[in-house]
Amino acid sequence: MKLAIIGASTGQLSLTLKAKELGHTVISFAWGEGAVCKDITDKFYPISIFETEKIIEICKQEGVEGVVSNASDLTAEISAYVATQLGLISTDYHAFATIKDKAAVRKLTQDVTGLAHVKNFKYTGEEEITYPCVIKPTTGCGKKGVSFVNNEKEFQEAIAYAKENSNCAIMVEQFIGGQEISVETLSYKGKHHIIQITDKENDGIPHFVELSHHMPANISDSIKGKIQQVIPQILSNVGITNGASHTEMKIFNDEVYLIEVNPRGGGDQITDLVQHSNGYDYVKGMIDVALGTFEEPVFRDKGYAGIFFLCEQRRNRLKYFQEKQPWEIARNYDPSAPIVHSVSNYDRGGWIIYSSEKKIMIDGQDER
Repeated sequence: MKLAIIGASTGQLSLTLKAKELGHTVISFAWGEGAVCKDITDKFYPISIFETEKIIEICKQEGVEGVVSNASDLTAEISAYVATQLGLISTDYHAFATIKDKAAVRKLTQDVTGLAHVKNFKYTGEEEITYPCVIKPTTGCGKKGVSFVNNEKEFQEAIAYAKENSNCAIMVEQFIGGQEISVETLSYKGKHHIIQITDKENDGIPHFVELSHHMPANISDSIKGKIQQVIPQILSNVGITNGASHTEMKIFNDEVYLIEVNPRGGGDQITDLVQHSNGYDYVKGMIDVALGTFEEPVFRDKGYAGIFFLCEQRRNRLKYFQEKQPWEIARNYDPSAPIVHSVSNYDRGGWIIYSSEKKIMIDGQDER
């Protein structure tokens, strides 16, 4: 079958390789610079992904049967637009305007049975602020522009920081502690399937930069039941009907809270981790949804998988990056690159992926 992939950077590499492995004809659209998928696709069109009408016309000429992308909010929205215009399977692109707005998502999910809520509002400068709270742009991802604040001085600094990283409205949200997780899903014709639940370790206050991911998440059966209850409602309420989603949540006092909904597969190699943890080929599932060949997911208890990131906050991990580990299955590390203090998920200095029968812990603890 003929599959169009929007984008050709590293986020689309797994999709491209998997589609080729499955025997599909792959047609990619992206600028040539930085297009790591360029030489492995069947046809590569070096045009901007913003030239949607031209992409649509080419897809018609090529007889494309599905459109897909992964791990990018931007390419996901463009993919949905192209697919919608072609009458192919996708979440309707009109839903993306709402999904991108965290404040709008909060309103649409107020009536979700089993979901807990914190006080939040768009900041206009007139509201009374209660501390502690979290400041974040209403659109964006990767923890860009996000800050914890505990007083007026920090609040003003956080507002300025959020504006530096976004040109959208700013949301103020009551702070709660607890465990951060993400829920990886696939939707097909309005039915939502939970594929995996991910533990997300972050560095906490002030920017909550993600430092590790582990699958499956260490959660109770009670919490797992609540997630299974609320996720289909959340996705339906915001208009997701087809494709991958990455929903970030918090668990606090045995309640489940929504952070944000992303209508795409998770970044940070999360989509690739899934198969190593439960045996389900998540990337294949995304392709099958786009082509209308999706089947009910089948899982097997395969073990644990995860990813460790290197940055100044976790400099103690350097020794694990300096030589291959018995539990690692992939890595991306340049020893000549500086180790930086990360303030978002976009400025970390390398990663190691593991797969094991048991969860691997390396920060001051024995691997186990």
